[in-house]
Amino acid sequence: MADLFRDSPAMLHSIDPEGRILDVSDTWLSKLGYTREEVVGRKSTDFLTEESQRYAREVVLPAFFASGSCDVEYQMLRKDGSSFPVRLRGIAIYDEEGNVLRSSAALEDLTGQRELERRMREAQKLESLGLMAGGIAHDFNNLLVSILGNAQIALDEVRHLPDALASLTDIMTATRRAADLCRQLRAYSGKGRYQDELLNVSELVREIAQVLDVSVGRDALVKLELGEGLATIGDATQLRQVVMNLVLNAGEALEGNRGLVSIATTLRELDSEVIARSSNLAAAPGLYVCIEVSDTGCGIPEENRDKVFDPFFTTKPTGHGLGLAAVHGIVRAHHGTITLYTAEGRGTSIKVFLPAAKETSESLRRKTPTSSHTILVVDDEESVRNTLSRLLGRAGYQVVTASNGEEALLLTQARGQEFDAFLVDVSMPQMSGPQVFAAIRQQLPEAVVILMSGYNHVDTVREAFSNGLAGFLQKPFLLDNFTDIL
Repeated sequence: MADLFRDSPAMLHSIDPEGRILDVSDTWLSKLGYTREEVVGRKSTDFLTEESQRYAREVVLPAFFASGSCDVEYQMLRKDGSSFPVRLRGIAIYDEEGNVLRSSAALEDLTGQRELERRMREAQKLESLGLMAGGIAHDFNNLLVSILGNAQIALDEVRHLPDALASLTDIMTATRRAADLCRQLRAYSGKGRYQDELLNVSELVREIAQVLDVSVGRDALVKLELGEGLATIGDATQLRQVVMNLVLNAGEALEGNRGLVSIATTLRELDSEVIARSSNLAAAPGLYVCIEVSDTGCGIPEENRDKVFDPFFTTKPTGHGLGLAAVHGIVRAHHGTITLYTAEGRGTSIKVFLPAAKETSESLRRKTPTSSHTILVVDDEESVRNTLSRLLGRAGYQVVTASNGEEALLLTQARGQEFDAFLVDVSMPQMSGPQVFAAIRQQLPEAVVILMSGYNHVDTVREAFSNGLAGFLQKPFLLDNFTDIL
């Protein structure tokens, strides 16, 4: 029996009525780092943290002696001084007279469970922040449509007034900067604008290699180790931003000192165990293209590791705010995930995993619309409808407006053949833009429909493109952006 007890794969211990250890299993010893001689005869509470000792003394043991059993969580101490969480289930064994002979307990190491719970909380927090960031960007962009559109209209009226012209130009410049900030917020939320194509990941890294040298500083060496034939389907501009932000972050970690920044691309099979330790618990196991950016810099302190993907978190007075947060959003939107390995004073390695594509995959095909003369603008915001109506009208288009999907469909049913193109907002109450698009195409299979939004619902828009969507415009946009699509 003693051999069965000691050879058990479970953490087991047996304790006498005074609380001294009678015996433990080999698994118990390996978890705590002791030999059997070092533990037998010692108080079982010696292997608990001070807080758990107090809890055992004041709460658990009195209840245990009264009931004869317990089910409790403790923090146990290893020989090296580190602690880990356990769940202890114990029972008392009595003699014929009802006296306690000994107690036996099975212990479960909860380290993996606690880590998974922590990562799930982190994922939920990032998702909540992403929803908030995307919502702010959407509402703010609707305001920018009116500002930018009216400024563009006014420019044509005041070209003979230099002071007014300069002021309006400044307004347009500031509005574009505000739109850039919104783009960063959308990237963080995972709802940025994406144009999918088949990409050679190693070639994408090579293309920006010269810029990378400048990004990391003069005293840093950039080393490339790029695999061949590594393909993914994604947005080239967004994935370049991912690489640039990671390299910029690695360069800053060197703090102006000599050091090495390595960029490697490989093909990796991800299983559920790796995904459980990554940034996106919803990622599916399978084959991924891995972009690894590592540095020999200062590393990330333990207390900051859970914050690196938070928007605007930085430890530097001149930090780049949304850098790694945007990386997280872009990778999540590409159905990928990220792992982080770091040690303070020993450097950092960040691995980005993107779903691998077969080399025979085809780029998404988009229908090219014909030019148009009469446009139906559909948006629930009156200021947006008015601004776009004036802007398009000055460019020579005839404009009809609708404030919701139902009104747009009634107009399409009555006057559908008059409309050469439809400009439809994605986010509207009752009937969304993609629903309006589908209904219009049902009535007019060849209709040229363009969706617009301040908050791009990536998967929905991708699905619409596969069903014949002519284009997508990110608010705020210039007249040239619209005419380029047409």
